[in-house]
Amino acid sequence: MDKSAGRDCLSRETTMSVNGIFILIVFFSHVQQYIGLPAPVHSVTAGLGQLMVAMFLFYSGYGVGCSIHGKGMDYIHGMPRRRILMVLCRFVPAVLLYALVDLACGIPFTGRVLFGSLIGWESLGNSNWYIFVILCLYLATWAACEICGRLAAESRRETASFLVMCLLSACLFLFLHETKQSWWYNTMTAYPFGFFVALTRKRWDGILDRKPVWAAATAASFFLVLLLRPESRHASLHLLMTVMYCNLVLCLTKKVPVYHPVLYWLGKHLFEIYILMRIPMILLRQRAVPWTQEPFVFTLISLAATLLLAWLYHSIYEFFASRLAR
Repeated sequence: MDKSAGRDCLSRETTMSVNGIFILIVFFSHVQQYIGLPAPVHSVTAGLGQLMVAMFLFYSGYGVGCSIHGKGMDYIHGMPRRRILMVLCRFVPAVLLYALVDLACGIPFTGRVLFGSLIGWESLGNSNWYIFVILCLYLATWAACEICGRLAAESRRETASFLVMCLLSACLFLFLHETKQSWWYNTMTAYPFGFFVALTRKRWDGILDRKPVWAAATAASFFLVLLLRPESRHASLHLLMTVMYCNLVLCLTKKVPVYHPVLYWLGKHLFEIYILMRIPMILLRQRAVPWTQEPFVFTLISLAATLLLAWLYHSIYEFFASRLAR
């Protein structure tokens, strides 16, 4: 890899590696829901809270924004297939796999829960909220761009699309605020922020390339995150803190290369790791054997099984996807 690529905070090498770091943190956070882990691990996961998934949303918004900026209406027209259907095609088989695990373990569920789980509204033991939210954000982006593509002048189309997408995202936020727990909505601003950065990338890079501005932006973001953290139980402040946190990660990765092949692999398989990681944990708890309930053993088996499952799932999906594409 080109050494300079590590200093591009939005290069594929950097974004994948950052995702690799955070998916590991998410993994340990989920392990703690099944078995106790040492205090230092708890300190990291508790300290980050929902911010551990903020960069997933940010990079998703950035990727969509870059694709729309570069490919225009052709990409927008294909978003239901390229983004929404693709997520569902990767997610639904995993949900059905969880249904089989639940049946094998004697965990009851209803047809309503199974149906709701297919779109992330309900759960069969799998992580679900992120899938539902990202599907809704993709849908909001597509709808906003289609509307503005027809009504707005070409020179103002991207700006108008961004504003309408923010409006639709705000409606989603209000809906989830009334119907779901706080973690469903309190990092949502990372996605539109990523979209905004994609539309203003050249200007953004120009600003952060100036060392005094970069230092000031890094310090300001860091202290604002610290300032807002104690009050983050309030949804509006958590949304603001999410933007500041994403900006802090951007600033840090602008100057500090984070690429590593292991982290890159984890980031590349993020979706599969995120969706499948609970299966080994469920099986280890439901089919408990005393020696596997030691925290270190439980974690090691869960991690190894998750990585193997992710690799197999990814390989099988790519095999069928390539055949269907012919």
